[in-house]
Amino acid sequence: MKSDRWSSRIGGGMATGGMLLPLLFAACTVLEQPAGPAAAPPQATAPRATVAAAPLKALKANPESGPVGTTFTLTGEGLPPGKTAEFQWATWDGGYKTKASAETIEYYDRQFTPKRVPLGSATADGGGRVAATFSVPEDYGEIHDIYAVVDGQDTARGGFSVVRSVTMTPLSGPLGTSITIEVKGLGWTPFANTMGVLYDNKYTGFISAVTTRGTARAQIRAAGPPGKHEIRTTDASAATPYLNTEQSPRKLPQFKFVFTVTHDAGPPASTLDWPDGGRVVPFDSSRPRTTAGAVAPASGLKASFSPQAGPILSKATLQASGLPAEAALDLYWVTAKGNRVSPSGWNLVQSPVAKATTGKDGSLNAAIEVPDDLGGWHTVKLAQGQKVLAEVPYFVERSLVGVTPNRVKAGETFTVRVKGIGWTELDNGFAVTYDNAYMGYACGFNSQGDVTIHMQAAGQPGTHLIDLYPMIFKGHGEGSWNYDIPQLTFAQDHPGLAFGYRLPAFRLAITVVE
Repeated sequence: MKSDRWSSRIGGGMATGGMLLPLLFAACTVLEQPAGPAAAPPQATAPRATVAAAPLKALKANPESGPVGTTFTLTGEGLPPGKTAEFQWATWDGGYKTKASAETIEYYDRQFTPKRVPLGSATADGGGRVAATFSVPEDYGEIHDIYAVVDGQDTARGGFSVVRSVTMTPLSGPLGTSITIEVKGLGWTPFANTMGVLYDNKYTGFISAVTTRGTARAQIRAAGPPGKHEIRTTDASAATPYLNTEQSPRKLPQFKFVFTVTHDAGPPASTLDWPDGGRVVPFDSSRPRTTAGAVAPASGLKASFSPQAGPILSKATLQASGLPAEAALDLYWVTAKGNRVSPSGWNLVQSPVAKATTGKDGSLNAAIEVPDDLGGWHTVKLAQGQKVLAEVPYFVERSLVGVTPNRVKAGETFTVRVKGIGWTELDNGFAVTYDNAYMGYACGFNSQGDVTIHMQAAGQPGTHLIDLYPMIFKGHGEGSWNYDIPQLTFAQDHPGLAFGYRLPAFRLAITVVE
């Protein structure tokens, strides 16, 4: 399925007198995409007004550009005297194009659907002049049209250019300190909606804000010996840094910071940073989900796991009601088997995990041990003989086995082992950095969720950091995109969040000894 990309390149930016040239949009074919959580727009979506036959009057913004939060005044003339003008801000709803099935989830591209939101209103005076003051909402960067709507018709138009801004905190601390990089006003067009992060001229990963309306929040860790370290957030083309931005037709701002590592207090404990809870879409049986079949449970039959997610070898209790009374049931675990390399690919298979008997009232309370298997959404089938009565979803989370040994000499090998890696294009692996330098990626389909990486220690004696970030494994979009690289904004903006995927970043460390 193909989709036309929108072009938002506007020659020269502002037109004479502050009037912005109109934005042109091409039609976009949208693939199946669950609606993920998104930051709330300034107000509820306003209905699109009927386009007036008469030429639109000009609205002038003062100032014409600025970062999120800037106060600006809109003025216009020639509006209907004494009429109230409703001001509408043109923006977009951002999301990811994906296609889910029982076998996998495919990734396609980013998508942005135009819409308007209300800014406020003002009444024109007897001469048709209007003035109103607003604050720039938290939104995507670049040019936004602003419309004055009177009696349901577009009457005047102007615009405002949202300029991106970047902050970093803190600016000093011991090795391993968590550093937060916050971006506002990240764009929506293909070459303006990602930024790259460089740590001492080493590529760490990319920042995105597709589903978060231009606001991005990334966290990295302070690495390297005590002293000053340069951190840059740069313009990025297809998620990798674009270095000669001065010669680009689109000159976007670059940002430089200095972090001072005060001392090395030894390796911090291994931790997992999980996505923001409010960004993970809760399970919904109406959504497409991997391993789910076409079994429709009987009327009144309810079944679920408690908890609904966990790592391999953890315990989960399947609770159900509305089943046949005193019935002997077989419980089957459904997963994927195969790989992405062999011509045969993979298929869904099932294996028994437990036997259980329902009560006299048709209830069931059965404990299972989560198999040592792939991560992601799995199904447990409740079967009575050859008949499947229900399918109950369970999410296998990623977990750390360990880093061994964690004290090594430079040049020696150590092992990082992780369980619960998935098989779809959204969760089949993770990207690895060593002291904030991107090394490569690892995947775990062929090894049924197990990833064991043999790494070589490098650098001077002291603490060295290893970070494993969620990534987008592969995709089918028409434009260029570099897959298998760290998505530093995984906690709020990874495409898997729309399917209930909780993919953490692993924060690990070793000590290089003399």
